[in-house]
Amino acid sequence: MAAPSRHCRGDTAPPFRSACLCPETMTGYSDSFVYIVDGNKAVRDSLVSLLTSNGIAVRSFAGAKDFLARRGHVAQGCLILDLFMPELSGLELLRLLRARGNRIPVIAISGRRDAVLADALKRESVLAILSKPFDDAELLGLIDDALRVR
Repeated sequence: MAAPSRHCRGDTAPPFRSACLCPETMTGYSDSFVYIVDGNKAVRDSLVSLLTSNGIAVRSFAGAKDFLARRGHVAQGCLILDLFMPELSGLELLRLLRARGNRIPVIAISGRRDAVLADALKRESVLAILSKPFDDAELLGLIDDALRVR
């Protein structure tokens, strides 16, 4: 077995997380994907790189309509969702999924703070709202929480 990564040894893990998402600990999540929906290609590429380097299966989408056209209904995993996208916002996508009965755990990400939007997201049972730029270790911990919820 490979030596634990820095994250596993606790060098970079935040003090509030005890779980690790390194490849050697991801065996229980083999049937789950993290779906990334973000209109910014650089953000999508960065998230894909971070997650795949931690052994997480990822599918990324350029926007809400792209996600709906290809996935529509997602059964297992979690969704990392940008809130401000052209055509269809992250909140609108989330409401469509919830109306279809989809309770996938959602981690919302945004470059803007908006108290009204935050309240609306809480009503839709969003796991967390992260402001860009966010801490990689915090995101990995939230993904671990989301994948354990299944």
